[in-house]
Amino acid sequence: MELIGKLKKQHQIVNEYAHQIESEIDKANPNIGHLVELLSIFSASLLFHLNVEDMELYLKMEHYTHNSPTLVSLFEQYQKTMFGLKDTLLDYASKYSDPLTIEMNFGNFKEETIEILHHLRKRIEREESEFYPLIEDIIRKLSTEEKVAN
Repeated sequence: MELIGKLKKQHQIVNEYAHQIESEIDKANPNIGHLVELLSIFSASLLFHLNVEDMELYLKMEHYTHNSPTLVSLFEQYQKTMFGLKDTLLDYASKYSDPLTIEMNFGNFKEETIEILHHLRKRIEREESEFYPLIEDIIRKLSTEEKVAN
């Protein structure tokens, strides 16, 4: 499924910006202006990814999984955590969009950033190790069933 490849590529982009943010906050004298730029690109990339998941992945999979209560439950669980992550990210991004706010509260900023990036990495890891393979398996089975039916 080409959508899964697209989503994994977006994960790589988000992870790259997360790494750059971590590298910058670990410096003895971090460049706050650069951090704000990185955060802006990171947030936009992540929000774009979450919207693609919501609009392209979850809507398509609802069609395929309506006969399986287990799969419906799993997709609902992922969708709920996605909305939770999106809300957390939006709050974080608006809170730290101003360089002065970051500079004046750098300790809190660093702590919150590390926590958000940790949760994000766990989610990405789980998606790529559990969720996406499950989706690929569903699509593969449905494709096989359609070929047999025709």
